[in-house]
Amino acid sequence: MSEEFNYQSSTVNIGVTKVALVTGDIAADTDLQVAANACKRVLIKAFTTNTGLIWIDFGQAAVDLDCYPIDAGETISVPLTNTDKIHMLAKIVNNKIAVVYSN
Repeated sequence: MSEEFNYQSSTVNIGVTKVALVTGDIAADTDLQVAANACKRVLIKAFTTNTGLIWIDFGQAAVDLDCYPIDAGETISVPLTNTDKIHMLAKIVNNKIAVVYSN
């Protein structure tokens, strides 16, 4: 038996997703600020190959043990007005994150 389903159409504007800003080879014990891009939301993903935590802060320099830690493969999503508010710090060299933003 076949049934036909009729759903009312709707459009949701989620903005335009931009390709990732990949920051590679984060120097150990050095705060790194992401380049400026206007946005509404960002997704921050730690590479699965990372061997240590990356510390993330927003609007100020990242300091280990005093901001948000992300481990290998972890992802966080936050509303932000600009990607330059993202600061990161790695304790182990060559860790990487990807930042995807929408506006």
